[in-house]
Amino acid sequence: GDKFSWLGDVEFARQTLSGFNPFSIRLVTEWPFKSKLSPEVYGHPESAMTKELIELEIGGSMTVEEAVQQKKLFILDYHDLLLPYVNKVNELKRTVLYGSRTLFFLTHEGTLRPLAIELTRPPIDNKPQWKQAYFPSTWNATGAWLWKLAKAHVLAHDSG
Repeated sequence: GDKFSWLGDVEFARQTLSGFNPFSIRLVTEWPFKSKLSPEVYGHPESAMTKELIELEIGGSMTVEEAVQQKKLFILDYHDLLLPYVNKVNELKRTVLYGSRTLFFLTHEGTLRPLAIELTRPPIDNKPQWKQAYFPSTWNATGAWLWKLAKAHVLAHDSG
């Protein structure tokens, strides 16, 4: 076997489904994603995952609305759950925590494929909110490693 298969997206999705919290993955029923937390405290509620970027990841086979209607999109959402703790954790030396959202697509084979990961940090110390969406189809070396790091954050969130 491939000793580096754990780096792949197929294994990432498999670990998410067979991990500690498989029931945390939910069917997407609303688009776009919006935080329910206070914008005054946590920043803009809109997701960094845009319709256009997600449709590129789907491959042009359907729109986001069609994917929602056909029950093809699933989310692992630790955004609102973790954001209230992010600043407290980030006060610790050499420690970083983000809120995360991970979007999966149900393939024709019946497996989940990750489409995007959003990491968010609320405003702190006069710095504005920070949020970034990462995608598996990034074709440059830096983007590919950032995608792997985003997956590592999600697996840490999902482990307990």
